[in-house]
Amino acid sequence: MKKRWKNGFGYAFTGSVSMFIVSLILGSEPYWIGIIGFFLGGLTFGILIRPYLDKKYQEKNKNS
Repeated sequence: MKKRWKNGFGYAFTGSVSMFIVSLILGSEPYWIGIIGFFLGGLTFGILIRPYLDKKYQEKNKNS
């Protein structure tokens, strides 16, 4: 379970920082709604979606 949370916060941090940098480059001020959205999206992907995909991939390779 700790690995899920670590991956989730890793994806969330990476996505929000990249969105922060892009918003500074394009608009010269941070777009906070986008940054929060990327943070929540990365957290959701890392905690819920990624473990499911990893499990599905391992089962597929195990059966082959």
